[in-house]
Amino acid sequence: MIRLYIKFCALVSIMFLFVFANGIAKADTSGNATGFKSKLEPTYSQLAATTWQLVKIITMDGSIYQPEEQTNYTLKLNLDGTLAMQADCNRGTGMWYSKDPGHMLFEKMASTRAQCGQNSLSEKYLAQLAWVRSYIIDKGNLYLGTMADGSMMEFRPMTFPAAATVLGEEIHTNSGEELQQEIISRLFDQYALANNLKATEEEIDEYIDRMKQHIADDPNLAAMDDLTAEEAAQVQAMRREMANALISQWKLNRALYQQYGGRVIFQQLGPEPIDAYRQYLEERHAAGDFSINENVYKDKFWRYFTDETIHSFYPSGSEGAAKAFVEPPWSGKVDKD
Repeated sequence: MIRLYIKFCALVSIMFLFVFANGIAKADTSGNATGFKSKLEPTYSQLAATTWQLVKIITMDGSIYQPEEQTNYTLKLNLDGTLAMQADCNRGTGMWYSKDPGHMLFEKMASTRAQCGQNSLSEKYLAQLAWVRSYIIDKGNLYLGTMADGSMMEFRPMTFPAAATVLGEEIHTNSGEELQQEIISRLFDQYALANNLKATEEEIDEYIDRMKQHIADDPNLAAMDDLTAEEAAQVQAMRREMANALISQWKLNRALYQQYGGRVIFQQLGPEPIDAYRQYLEERHAAGDFSINENVYKDKFWRYFTDETIHSFYPSGSEGAAKAFVEPPWSGKVDKD
């Protein structure tokens, strides 16, 4: 498993080098490259869309570890099977799966690894989560049991007032960044569905083939050859999932740009039709598809789309802006001017 993880990290690095060179990127309104949405969905919904904060960790020998600040250790189980966690000064993501009551499994977890301080439980918290295999709910609290040493992690519910409503569903959070991402991703998903903006199997194949050609001489890719059949299948699935996300986002960007036009900005991994984003969101807001309840969240949400000082724009009328969404970058006809 460690070998596969190391090779997957190399694959991700290679994939993003290819993306950077070919101008495909999923928009991330925080200005960073985004992760990829998991397709793993929980089949047991009791824990879906819940957020928890750590009360304590009890190990098999009876030792008890309690955080100095419970709100610094959180676990959010999203509806789509993804998870988000905070471990003191560190943050992480992954996937969760509960096939039936009492069963719990966390997979593909990744986190920052900062040193949070002498009394921090960050490392212990992250290590224990990786071994969770079961859960129970008692008197409203969540208890996660680990397979490794029989430890128990106790959580209590973490609730926030509704910060916004999107497509009829309330969003409960105290994070402006999370709120923005929830609103944008749901509205963009709806737009993509309505306009049939999805990657085809042929496009995914073409993307992966072109990526391989682009880094054919890279020793990290050559190192993939010694994977077992099972590991190779997992890596291939990861490749296809990433390619699907990148292609689908490029198609969304192109469709919005064709519909609304406007200025295009440089993003870390490709062009982004910022004015088209803003016009589409303004229309959806006027139509009542979403509303934001607090002024502080409203300001944070709209700043990305209205504050020109935080972006680098393609020159107006430039050839680069005109060609930004003409040829699919995976087609081999990329113009990098």
